[in-house]
Amino acid sequence: MSRPPQRRPLDFIGIALALVIIGAYFTLPFVVQPERGPSTVAVLTESKKANELGVFKTGLEVIPLAGLGILLLGIWNVIAPAAGRAIALLTSVAGLLVVVYYINFFRNTPISPPSEWGEGTILGSLDLAFWVMLVAGALAILQILIPRSVPDERYRIRKLFGNQESVILFGLLLLIFFIGIANPRFLQERNISDNLQGNAYIAVAALGMTMVIVTGNIDISVGSLVGLLAVISGRLVVSGLPAPLAWLAPLIVGAGFGAFIGFLVAYLRIPSIVVTLGMLSIIKGILIIWAGGERVRDMPPEYFLSQMRPLGIPMPIIIMVVLTIVVVLWMRYSATGRAFYALGGNAEAARLSGLSQRRLLMTVFILNGVFIGIASVMYSTQFNIIQATPPPALELSVITASVVGGVSILGGTGTAIGSTMATLLLNFIRSAMIFINVSPFWLKAVQGLLILATVLADLIRRRRQRL
Repeated sequence: MSRPPQRRPLDFIGIALALVIIGAYFTLPFVVQPERGPSTVAVLTESKKANELGVFKTGLEVIPLAGLGILLLGIWNVIAPAAGRAIALLTSVAGLLVVVYYINFFRNTPISPPSEWGEGTILGSLDLAFWVMLVAGALAILQILIPRSVPDERYRIRKLFGNQESVILFGLLLLIFFIGIANPRFLQERNISDNLQGNAYIAVAALGMTMVIVTGNIDISVGSLVGLLAVISGRLVVSGLPAPLAWLAPLIVGAGFGAFIGFLVAYLRIPSIVVTLGMLSIIKGILIIWAGGERVRDMPPEYFLSQMRPLGIPMPIIIMVVLTIVVVLWMRYSATGRAFYALGGNAEAARLSGLSQRRLLMTVFILNGVFIGIASVMYSTQFNIIQATPPPALELSVITASVVGGVSILGGTGTAIGSTMATLLLNFIRSAMIFINVSPFWLKAVQGLLILATVLADLIRRRRQRL
């Protein structure tokens, strides 16, 4: 029996730095304002009126997010200290997100000699917490220089970045850092919030697509189905159906469409791309004829699920995070989830091992229909009007998120967390293009390049495994 790894004080540095950053942000006085006394960063973040001194705040909201990321990495380091070198690299990049605020602060704040830092000036009123967060962020970057033991093969940095999820996370953090310096408005609370919640419904639809592609299939009817289910839900609630039942209806109808597609693929052995291509046209035709081009409006206030903010957190973010965690755990630890990987990796071997291909295909397409139903509810409740047309190019966005997230287009590999992070990455790329004055229409080219690069990398990886 192997002995558990011994923990050293060095293994807890990430947790310590994270607690200091988060504690300074939420509890310690940030700035002493004339006639108002100490004020916390949280107060400055929530209310512009509290910022009487005109303290530069753009990017302040990123600090607690970076602190949370460092905390999670620190916990990972305690659980798996052998991965210390790889975790140290990711922690350094997260530390950059703390420091980016200070870079922009000093770029936008007139600096006077310390002898002139009197009462009523910005630098003269800054309290200890301001400098504590700066030092902790700098230490989070510099901790990568601390010598660490040589890890075994599976925890080497090159092994970590052979993982698509790690590459996406690394790229996302660097994107926020560099664009945040190029244009500090990119780090404003509203932009960060919009990027996290605006396309959360795409991330949820990509969870279902991930399971479908893992089995070696695909569904290109997702965009049309989201549009149809959104209109169904809106019209039901306008006709007097209670909001919870109007939320539930798209899930049931979506599961029905998924079962029909699964039947054609599993029992009639029609390729999924052919079935879903036909369903795309059928569903779009149904939507156009039934809706007649009329938008759905006058929904009751309690219907707008995506506009709710329990505990101050937008509901789409909560749904996206919770469902991602559920799918990750289910795909990894449930018998059916692992059977999806077996079916996509080698269908003949899966059949010889006793797995029912028909049952698995029916299950995965029904689940996909349920996730499309959830995505349609999130889509239909984010605005006060539901369009009578499907979201444009939604199929491409969902498939791109799954494939770029590390799901092999040939089936057998990939994770749900990768597709969610890829959705966020693509959304941040779109936003970054606007802030650096690049036409967002280039996003389609970026999506295509990312798909080609990911598929090529997957083919190279599979070829090396066969050698």
